[in-house]
Formats: sequence, C-alpha cells, structure tokens
Amino acid sequence: MTIFYVATRARYVVVDAPNESEARRLGQPALQDLHADLGKQIGRNLPVEIHVVRPATSDEIEMWQWHEELLGQ
Repeated sequence: MTIFYVATRARYVVVDAPNESEARRLGQPALQDLHADLGKQIGRNLPVEIHVVRPATSDEIEMWQWHEELLGQ
C-alpha cells in the first residue's frame, strides 16, 4: 500500500490505500469532517472538492503524524 496525500484547496489528509481511486474514496469523509468544523464556525456547509491525489512525501507524512500526536489521536 501507498500513503497518499489527498487535498482540497485549503486542507489535506494522508491515507493508506492501494491506488489513487481508493485514496480519494477514503480521503473524502476525512476531508468532510475537517470542513464541517470550519462550516460550523462560519455558519454554513462548505463543499468538499478534492483537487489533489498523489503519493505523499516523507515530509507530509511526518507533519501529519506530528499533527495526529499533537491532537492525541
């Protein structure tokens, strides 16, 4: 499996998937959760449009792991 970077224009997640299609499928709900928090802050739902699906760089993976540790997840 490959770790993919899946991103909208404003947010991204990394997911472990066998291919880009599966990465997009797995990334969509994770991105929706991130956008839901922002939507609550501004009082409206935000559409989630994925712009990028590609293998993640080691720096992106490291940053994501750091972020997850920071949040205690």
